[in-house]
Amino acid sequence: MVLDKKKAFYAFAAFFLSLFLLFSAQQLFNRFVAFNPLIKTFSQKEYVKEVNIKKEAGKINLEICLKDVDNLAGVYYDIQDTASDILKGRPFTVKIINKPSELLENIYTQKVQFVIFEGIKTGKFTEMRAKLDQLETEYKIDIGVFLDNENLYLKIKSDHDVLYKIINMK
Repeated sequence: MVLDKKKAFYAFAAFFLSLFLLFSAQQLFNRFVAFNPLIKTFSQKEYVKEVNIKKEAGKINLEICLKDVDNLAGVYYDIQDTASDILKGRPFTVKIINKPSELLENIYTQKVQFVIFEGIKTGKFTEMRAKLDQLETEYKIDIGVFLDNENLYLKIKSDHDVLYKIINMK
């Protein structure tokens, strides 16, 4: 059997062109059908500063940068509910991101996280709150802690900056 090089070239070209068109169509679908409603909806929320959406391994990852909010747990529930409504059962994760100052980041990593994880491990949340009150006085910051059955929602606020952490308690 003789292989016609011209026909083989056209067959490969048609295959790769079809593959390229299918991949492009998938990207356009993700951007305009799946991602645009999310971006539009979250951009209109008063507590959202910035929203980024990435798709990795079949899961949609929402990265949301928040403005200064009083009730982090309530905002997180609203984000979860809104994303669930729009995505209609497709898997997603929510990551709250912010860019706190180095001072707040250091206070969290060197002091607050140990108090928080000790409180979670021992279940002595009133002692945890007392220690956090001491750190508030020492560093002149505000530390808000909200609890539910799954997560601990932490907000550390200084005069100019805010740090948010959502810590799974399971």
